Amino acid sequence: MCAAKKVDLQKKIDDIDVKLYNLLMLRTDLVEQQNIDVVENTLGKEAAVIKKLLKIHRGDFPEYVIAKIWREILSASACLKEKLTFSVFENEKCPDLISIVQEHFGSYADYETYGSFGQVINAVNSREAQVGVIPCDNHEMNSKPWWTGFSSGDDHIKIIAKLPFLKRKEAADCPEVYAVALSQPDESGDDVSLFGVEVNRDVSFSTVTDTLENAGFSNAKMLIAAPVDHETKSLLVEVDGFVRPTDKRLTAPGKVFNNLNIAGAYAKPVSL
Repeated sequence: MCAAKKVDLQKKIDDIDVKLYNLLMLRTDLVEQQNIDVVENTLGKEAAVIKKLLKIHRGDFPEYVIAKIWREILSASACLKEKLTFSVFENEKCPDLISIVQEHFGSYADYETYGSFGQVINAVNSREAQVGVIPCDNHEMNSKPWWTGFSSGDDHIKIIAKLPFLKRKEAADCPEVYAVALSQPDESGDDVSLFGVEVNRDVSFSTVTDTLENAGFSNAKMLIAAPVDHETKSLLVEVDGFVRPTDKRLTAPGKVFNNLNIAGAYAKPVSL
């Protein structure tokens, strides 16, 4: 390639860089005009944007980098008014969950670590933190059902995300975490909902999942169980789809379940 051609191509690339920057600033102006107060409940919309871009993506530019660029833009846009504050669980079995959160929300946030689930959740309930972070795989860490206080009401804590959202095949062993907050989960169009289900101690896990599927829920899966008292136990169960408190299917399992609460929902992660 001749020198003149190289110079011409570089000039076009430089011009595109300026256009990209100007478009980003225009996007920022529009986001500020939206005046969004609760930044942590825009995660569904953000997940939908990234999945849409990946669906139309073409060419050799890596998919993961495309998704990561937009994840950074979306995170920075959400924090234009104020930083997000996180309470993060950390102990010797889960020493570095902050890195998972930073990968999604970026480094422009404040993080405080705690040694118990109760402390993480209390920091959110007291509004010392906007978002709490706990490991999904916590069967051996808790003898009490931490999700029983979760509900779909505005004044209750909910699970609003499962991270990492962008899952790379080469990082298959990366731990997963739930993000919890005092805000309603944001529907993305491709979601999972979580239920807190209380049953008698002699009710089997398969009975719980079969009952939910018979009520019309899809792909019911039991995640964690813990005793409530000597007669009852509580289970955290997930189903496909975004379930609202007005969903009539919630009343169907009444004869089998002592109680059923929506514990939250999250956008299905993307594997790249």
